[in-house]
Amino acid sequence: MTQLMARTAKSSEDYVEKLASLPKLTKAEKQQRLATILADKASGMHRLGQGMIGPIQIRLRYEGMVRNVLLEDTLERGPLMPYDILDDLGMAYILNSTDAEVKIQMFEGKQAFPTLFRIASFPKVRKEDLYYLRVNAVEYAQDESRQAIQKQEDRKLIVLLETAINEFGAAGQTPVGGIATGISSGPTSHTSEKTVLVGANNPLEPVDFYSAVSMVEIEQLEASRVLAHPQDIRDLYTWDINVTGWSFKDKVFAGEKITSFGEFQVQKSVMVPQGEIFLSADPEFVGVFPVMYSLDVEENHQVEQFHKGWVMDELVGMMILNARGLARIQKADAWSATGISAATNIAERGLYT
Repeated sequence: MTQLMARTAKSSEDYVEKLASLPKLTKAEKQQRLATILADKASGMHRLGQGMIGPIQIRLRYEGMVRNVLLEDTLERGPLMPYDILDDLGMAYILNSTDAEVKIQMFEGKQAFPTLFRIASFPKVRKEDLYYLRVNAVEYAQDESRQAIQKQEDRKLIVLLETAINEFGAAGQTPVGGIATGISSGPTSHTSEKTVLVGANNPLEPVDFYSAVSMVEIEQLEASRVLAHPQDIRDLYTWDINVTGWSFKDKVFAGEKITSFGEFQVQKSVMVPQGEIFLSADPEFVGVFPVMYSLDVEENHQVEQFHKGWVMDELVGMMILNARGLARIQKADAWSATGISAATNIAERGLYT
């Protein structure tokens, strides 16, 4: 009988520290190892050539964003402990295991309990492909599955952000550092909602970002992180030179990508709904990403079907503990992560520009 070993969560910082501590080869050591490969006259050069010519890549590698929005917290084994909250709002937004379902938890004594759920992927490779293909099919399948899990994380994050912004606005809480007026005021019928509406077919403008960030600033916070779909980021490339200045345009035409402008750090992701842009404060002012155990890989070969397979999963949670640090810009022709168009959302909730 196979003995199950306890799995412990690891923070992303632990992996970075581990890789940084690995010894680096000197120039002489690299030359020695290369000479060893070349000494194999039968297949040394053949293997070297195969390693240099990789497969055609179908898409760019996906980079997750959930750990840039929520504070990663590795949990210890045992019962889940509540998070203390220094806030007078009395409300937390917790993602349930049911997809696209968010639980609004009223907390007492300034505490909120986390709810964990599993995110999993089941990659498999045909046995014959391990012999037909020159590339490492196992490594490719596992890497694609890791990216798929990151996409699931980010999709759940977007659902949580949308619900937190909507429900916080509906609660009608008064800002702690000013009055929601002028550019910091929300839609006409929901002035306390931190949403900036943009007309259909209109590109993003700098004033849209300034309006959204001002909604967070009157809460005595700073929202410097921008999450957007790559298509919406392209709006920034169309800004007039009178707005951006010569330096910005020179960098763009020199081939540099826009990763920041002004006070904002920009992160693009295809998991963000097109036409919806989120602004958030630093993770320690927004919420937590509790991790009971991080990405784990176990063999799940299907011998009778001639498949090599694996089970990759993690047990995590997501909590928005301070919705004051969130705001968004929404185009009228956008679609939310829950499949509701912005036009329907505006009509049903009575939002007007």
